[in-house]
Amino acid sequence: MSNVNENKSSDVKLIKHFIKDLSFENPQNINEYNAKYNNDNNIEVNMNILHKSYENSHFSLVLKYILDCTSKKNNKKLCYLELDYFGLFKIINKDRTDEKVLTEHALNLLFPFSKEIIENVTRWGGAIQVSLNDVDFSLIKKINY
Repeated sequence: MSNVNENKSSDVKLIKHFIKDLSFENPQNINEYNAKYNNDNNIEVNMNILHKSYENSHFSLVLKYILDCTSKKNNKKLCYLELDYFGLFKIINKDRTDEKVLTEHALNLLFPFSKEIIENVTRWGGAIQVSLNDVDFSLIKKINY
C-alpha cells in the first residue's frame, strides 16, 4: 500500500493539513429560489499563498481564499466565503532547495483539499455551488515568503 500524502516524483511530503479559518455567508432570503439556479452570476475568486520556513527541512503554506458571488441581474450578493487552509511539509530531497519549485510541488499536493472544501461548503450552504478550475502553480509570479 502506498502512502497517499507522498508523491514519489515530488521533493516534498505533506505532513499535516487542516482548515485554519473558514467563514461562509449566504445572505439570500429563503424565498429567493431563482438566484441559486441562475447561471448569470459574477464569481470572483482571489487566492493568496503564504510561505513560512522552519528548521529541520520543514515549511508551511497557507492558501488564503476569498470567494465573492453576486447576481449580474440585480447585483445582489449570493454568497461570500473566506478560507485559510494550512499545510505543513517536509523537504524529502535535500539537494533541491529552490523555494519556488518546492512551493509549487507542495501546492499541487494541498490544492485538491482546499478545492473540495470550497465546492462542498458552497453546495451545502444553500448558495450557488462553485467549482474551482485547476491551477498551474508554475505560473504564479509572487509568493509571500
